[in-house]
Amino acid sequence: MKVHFLTSTIQPMLDWLHTAKHQGIRDEEKLRRILSLPDYQIEFARYGMKGLPVCGITYEEAVDFFLHFDSKDFENPRLQYKKQSFIAFYEHLEERIGTIEKFSSLSEDDCAVIEDLLKMGLPDAVVGQIDEISIILIVSIGNSMGWPYGSYVDYDVACLDCFASMKDFLHVTAHEIHHLYVGQMLGQEGISPEGFFLQNFAYEGLAVHYNNNLGTWLKPRKYIGPTYEMNREDMDFYEAHFDEIFALIQQDYQIAKSLSLEEVSELVSSHYEQFEFMGKKIRQYPTYYFGCFLWGTIDYRYGKEKLYEALANPELFVELFNAAMPEKYRLI
Repeated sequence: MKVHFLTSTIQPMLDWLHTAKHQGIRDEEKLRRILSLPDYQIEFARYGMKGLPVCGITYEEAVDFFLHFDSKDFENPRLQYKKQSFIAFYEHLEERIGTIEKFSSLSEDDCAVIEDLLKMGLPDAVVGQIDEISIILIVSIGNSMGWPYGSYVDYDVACLDCFASMKDFLHVTAHEIHHLYVGQMLGQEGISPEGFFLQNFAYEGLAVHYNNNLGTWLKPRKYIGPTYEMNREDMDFYEAHFDEIFALIQQDYQIAKSLSLEEVSELVSSHYEQFEFMGKKIRQYPTYYFGCFLWGTIDYRYGKEKLYEALANPELFVELFNAAMPEKYRLI
């Protein structure tokens, strides 16, 4: 597998921010030219996706953010969420450059780690199709540390200091590549609304199970070793409220039976993919932890082949999951 890094937008934006910080000049015309560069167009396409959790980000909203990130609040929740961490990046601009360089290339051994994770977590036929991946490093318009889109994995260089080590970076990169392929398997023609509801938890859940190595209630870690790049406070919250949250999932599973697929997407987004859940501000949605529990359980009990059979046929998932669970955690 070949990995290419696309970094051409970093220096123009860093130069613009340096001028803003040290000369007090925020040149809007120059900013608009930077935000019109090809890598930023990929960002706008991704943040303009229909059905994206929370909300999207427009070109004009991005311009407004970079001009005023330290002087106003933003109606767009993604930008308001981004604001605090971006100000920290801006205030320590010069020190962060070394972090960017640290995560801007991979060795053959690094690529082998990613490939091994993908072989473990994707169908064998899919792994054979992965020849090249392009990683965009960019001063992002949005709040996500990283995300997949098309044939790209995107990382916000303002957030690279969140990676404790190269191992974290490799596991999260495998997580994002995993999304590129599992996302194509969801919402196929003929799926039931309640089956689609369950599939929505597989997108993050399987990436977390296979690549972040998260253990959950009734499901151990996938392999011996640490858990990579998960917010411990969020995970502890989900553990402490496991029964209460899982009861909500059981309830919404029933509700989904009478909805359209579009309404199911909205149900999942509004209930389980926001920056606040049960009154707590969160970094990682409930779909991370509970998707890992739901779908990771199938892999743990029955293996990868049966898992992907169940992903294509969620009715089989329910049969297998219920057989593996105590009565109070079954889906009916």
